[in-house]
Amino acid sequence: MNCFELFAGCGGLGWGFHKEDFNIVVANELEENIAVTYKYNFKDTNVIVGDITKKEIKSKIKKAWENIRCDVILGGPPCVAYSMAGHRNSRDPRGQLFKDYIEFVKELGPKVFVMENVKGILTILHDKPNLNADEKKLADEYYALEEEKLKLEARIRSKKPKIKNKPIRLLKEVKAKIKKMKKDIPKFRMNVTDIIINKMKELGYNVQMKLLNAANYGVPQKRERVIFVGVRNDITEKFEYPIETHNKDGTDGKLKWVSVREAIDKWKDWPEDADKFQQIYTKHTPKFIEKIKQTEIGTSVLKRYSEAFYRCYPDRPSNTVKENHGGVFVHYEKDRVMTPRELAELQSFPKEFVFKGTKSSMLIQLGNAVPCKLSNAIAKQVKKLL
Repeated sequence: MNCFELFAGCGGLGWGFHKEDFNIVVANELEENIAVTYKYNFKDTNVIVGDITKKEIKSKIKKAWENIRCDVILGGPPCVAYSMAGHRNSRDPRGQLFKDYIEFVKELGPKVFVMENVKGILTILHDKPNLNADEKKLADEYYALEEEKLKLEARIRSKKPKIKNKPIRLLKEVKAKIKKMKKDIPKFRMNVTDIIINKMKELGYNVQMKLLNAANYGVPQKRERVIFVGVRNDITEKFEYPIETHNKDGTDGKLKWVSVREAIDKWKDWPEDADKFQQIYTKHTPKFIEKIKQTEIGTSVLKRYSEAFYRCYPDRPSNTVKENHGGVFVHYEKDRVMTPRELAELQSFPKEFVFKGTKSSMLIQLGNAVPCKLSNAIAKQVKKLL
């Protein structure tokens, strides 16, 4: 069963399929410093590094599939523009990459596709396909106001007293105009999930979409992700999402959620080991260590943040692992942040999976990855169809 993985990252989604004997023939990843991890762990895969929106990269991918049947396409178009954290801009080019995914489904015609994205995609709106002139004019006016709002908010945050009052007044005026336009939004925007589903149906796929929590599949982390699965119309069997194996209390015949302590306690005194296990310790200043010592479980070292440097509860799954620019979880017992390997355990990567690159790169790879146990649960269900 031959797979193509787009937006591959370090390979969390692909690993779950790899362990079910799917052959990942080709993978595409934008960044070389992330692709190096994929190449190391998927030695038989043709990893094409580069921007999927560029013609030359598309051509390389298509050439790699010449005379090879593609059975499954996997991938999670980057979620920057769909994230629940921060401003969401539906015209952000990084939120348009689902179109490139759709293009390759059309080109290669796989039996099944699996698309993963963040929970925020459920509420994001995009321009409707094929806007007429009046609709486009409305859309342009609305987005110009949104852009002006962001600029004014940035000026106000600059806290320069001499220029602050005028932007506040202008911001109120812009917000009033945006509010007045709200009734017109359905004329030019629709849910991006509907755009994706409708387009895939046009290409001949039965499409399902479901929000899954990784903790319900044995991952020691509460991580909700939207999973689209499309099955080509000529395949008569229906895809069934994996049955949940865990829940919060271990009731109804299910296992109890896996806790942070169960996942990482074995690593707490492990010696520094960058090469084999990526047990890389961060060197904190004495001042920061003192702050960690004063940080209670369930709070952040830096009080203005809720997620960065958050001290995890030991007997619960962790919150969602994010890249957080180095502001990763703080250990529940040790006065330090978690190592890349400990975070990998929270993402259910096995010990044999090796992360390459700098520690900063590893943290980015881990924050953007699909938990291996979640991807494996989905892979088992796809395998039943094929």
